[in-house]
Parts: sequence; C-alpha cells; structure tokens
Amino acid sequence: MDMTTPRDGQPEPQPCWHCGAGVAARALFCHGCGTVQPPGDVDPFTRLGLAPSFEIATDVLDRQQAGFSRILAPARFAGKGEAVAEVAERQRRALGDALAQLRDPARRARALLTIADAAPPPPAHGGDWELRLAVAATQAAQDRLKGEIRTEMQAELRLLLDAFRLGDLALAGRRLVRIEQMAFVV
Repeated sequence: MDMTTPRDGQPEPQPCWHCGAGVAARALFCHGCGTVQPPGDVDPFTRLGLAPSFEIATDVLDRQQAGFSRILAPARFAGKGEAVAEVAERQRRALGDALAQLRDPARRARALLTIADAAPPPPAHGGDWELRLAVAATQAAQDRLKGEIRTEMQAELRLLLDAFRLGDLALAGRRLVRIEQMAFVV
C-alpha cells in the first residue's frame, strides 16, 4: 500500500482509530487523544526514527529498542481495554520486526534498496553454491564448503558496504543477491 502523496513525498496522515484525528504513519500515539495507534505502513528506518543508512551502530539500535520497550511495555496498557492492548501488541511486533531487519545486514540492504526503488528480485535458490553443495561427496566436504561459503559471505558483506558507500545501488543489488543466495545454503 502506497500512502505517499506526489505533492510532498510525505505519508498522508491517517485517522486515529479512537478519535478520528489525523495521525502520522510513524506515530505511536495520537496527538489528539493519546491513544496508541496501529503500526503505519512505513519502512524500518522510519519506524525506528533513524535515517536510512547501511551503516548503523548496534548501540543505536539497542537504545531504540530499550526506549520503545519502555514506551510500549504491556503493563502500561493493562486496564485500558482489550482493543488498546491488541494495538499496542501490534506496535511491539512491528517494532521488533523493524529491529530484526536493521540488525541483519542483508535485510537492511534490501530495505534500503526498496526505499530507493532499486531492490532486485529475491533469489529463488542458492545459485552455484547450492549446486556445489549438492555434489559434495561427504559430510566433511559439505561442512568444509559451508565454511568457505560463510567466509565468502563475509567478504560479500564488506563489498556490499563499499557499494553503498559509493552510492552504486546497482552494484549493491548484485552483491545482495549473492549474499541471499549464499544464505540459502549456510
């Protein structure tokens, strides 16, 4: 669902489910009535209040997680009704998914490329690595190959970082597909 207006590129405010006032897509609470809002249709960076970037320090994600965990703690919504508690739980799940996406470099890269409308289709299989693994004769050979693939995957992640630093989204997309293919087999 695309909620972006061509006029200014900002998501259109959605009505508060409780009072009907306009609420920004990334807002946790209505500014009019203070009620927790359902998660809006936003990317993981916007959801967590972060600038889109491949380079995100884990301590920044940890701080965001701690802050949102306090704000959306189930105890804060006890006694406010089943509907409010359910909406708060949906927000917690959406924030948890956004954190998981940004903690995983491949998922973070896919989110960035999606924002830039440059995301390649996800691979359907493990490519050459899957074939190489299938023809490995013994379990020891498969284990050795998986170790090589993990090492190569780390190298691809460094090259993916370089592609983002260069602003080369096409190259970043190619690197991402290779990483996702490797992830199929390790």
